[in-house]
Amino acid sequence: MEVTLPFLLKDRWQAEVGVLGLFYSASSLGSVLAAAWLGRLPRLRRRGLTLYGSWMLIGVLVVAIGLPITIPGILLASLMIGACNTILSLVWVNTLQEFVPQNLLGRVTSVDYLGSYLLLPLGYALGGWAAEAIAPSLVFILGGTLQTALIALGLLHPKVRSLD
Repeated sequence: MEVTLPFLLKDRWQAEVGVLGLFYSASSLGSVLAAAWLGRLPRLRRRGLTLYGSWMLIGVLVVAIGLPITIPGILLASLMIGACNTILSLVWVNTLQEFVPQNLLGRVTSVDYLGSYLLLPLGYALGGWAAEAIAPSLVFILGGTLQTALIALGLLHPKVRSLD
């Protein structure tokens, strides 16, 4: 997203950097709204379904960004991606804090973050290369489809679906 979106906005609509700023602002607004909504809940329920459902919806929205939709459509997708990312993150962190023993939480969180961020530089490099090689819109469509399919596989596991 971070690498390929500027190419998509420029190639499809000849949009300037201000539109990219609107995209990131919409995502931030979605995050704030989702955090406020989650903060009102007395207890998280159906964590596995919520977490994986948010993650899958992000993949579907990434596909939508690659389709020939309007700039307002991309802004709406961005708002929803921001909300889903925040839901995903807050549910995950809350789940770690609740289920991992206190004396291991630092180590588990360190390994979690290492695994989450280790391949980002490679992803950024591949995203830029793919945007040039196969077109930015196709990167969104293929990437979102792959993400959605892989996360759907995770939902096949009964422990993921039953995590509450």
